[in-house]
Amino acid sequence: MDVTFGKNVLQEAHRLEELGKDPNQIAKILCEQDRKGYNYGIGIMLDGHGQAMASSATLLEYVSAELKSSAEGDYMNSAQLMAKLQEAILKWQRIPEKYWKNFQLALPSDSGTGAVQASIEVEFLLNPRLTAIGVESLGWPAYKAMAKVARILCQECPTDGVIAEAGVLPIYQASPMNTTGVVHGRDLIQARAKSAAARNAHVILDRAYPGFEYARLVDSHSYDAIMQKSYALQIEPFIEEGVSFSVAIGPTKSFVTFALRPCGFLLVYCPDASRQKEVTTVLNTVIRARGSSFEHAITRAFVKAFCHDLARLEAEHEKSLRRLAQAETIWAKLAQGTPVESLFSDKYAGLFRNPKSHTDAALHIYNEHLYPVLTKDRCRLNVTGIPFDEQLAKQHVAVFAQQCYED
Repeated sequence: MDVTFGKNVLQEAHRLEELGKDPNQIAKILCEQDRKGYNYGIGIMLDGHGQAMASSATLLEYVSAELKSSAEGDYMNSAQLMAKLQEAILKWQRIPEKYWKNFQLALPSDSGTGAVQASIEVEFLLNPRLTAIGVESLGWPAYKAMAKVARILCQECPTDGVIAEAGVLPIYQASPMNTTGVVHGRDLIQARAKSAAARNAHVILDRAYPGFEYARLVDSHSYDAIMQKSYALQIEPFIEEGVSFSVAIGPTKSFVTFALRPCGFLLVYCPDASRQKEVTTVLNTVIRARGSSFEHAITRAFVKAFCHDLARLEAEHEKSLRRLAQAETIWAKLAQGTPVESLFSDKYAGLFRNPKSHTDAALHIYNEHLYPVLTKDRCRLNVTGIPFDEQLAKQHVAVFAQQCYED
């Protein structure tokens, strides 16, 4: 088999690595350099033809209107809509109304990334004894970068572990895991909540993919039922145990707002009414320090869309779930009997899978013009990269099945 092309791409990957590019950047650059390339790396929603799905039509409509109202050179924000926005977000997340009074909302810039970063800043101000964040192994790489910039420690625990060390702020992914797609069971999430409650410890719930763990049910369950199930699995255990927590919500994947990049949503849950004022002060401090007190037009448009057109946005979210379900169905069918079959069982969901890879896997995968995110011994692939063309999809799955396996 001639692997000359794969060797050339691999050499370019090494060159980019020496320039300081990370694996995500390398995958994107390599794919863009190859006219025959198929994107399996970058975490966007792909349409089955190798192209990005269209941006949220609802948000684009509101952005157009917001730009027209931005002719005056003045600072602008969404302060007057915050109460209505918080109600809309809590409805979207299917959080029961009896708990709403215990939540406070902030709008950090930079989408879900900004929401996570701001949540760390909030929790460290509320808890001066914290010295480190605790994260799940094989989790989102940006956690380590955030810790480094903040000059705090970052400790990893097993993917199915409970973070319980003194001085360590747990960050749990409250959706399918980025990067593996693992969906934790209720028992583990309950154990994490009980541990935090017993120690009177705060936690951060990183909720980048709400509802995605149940995308496979989109043809048999209503959107409302899927979101109810997601809330019951990911958030309810912490509320039931009386845990104080921050929920960092990224809208990007749900509403396909990658190109627009609106704010993230940061909800802080404080069951202790005596600390509500302190939480308010800390939130205001963090948002002011981030420069998010005044908002760019896209964030203002997003807030208005959420307040006035939640049903349309939820329909777009359902469309994203449906696209994911299509892709997962194709994978599950074509991966049967292969070393990656189990990655498409009910234990996994969401945009990514991250199997182990064989020696020289990169060479053979690149040789077929496929561009996942490749690291030393793993192959993180975006499942929506799978094409609708059945013959082509079979070829792609065969390559990944030959070069990858579940560990």
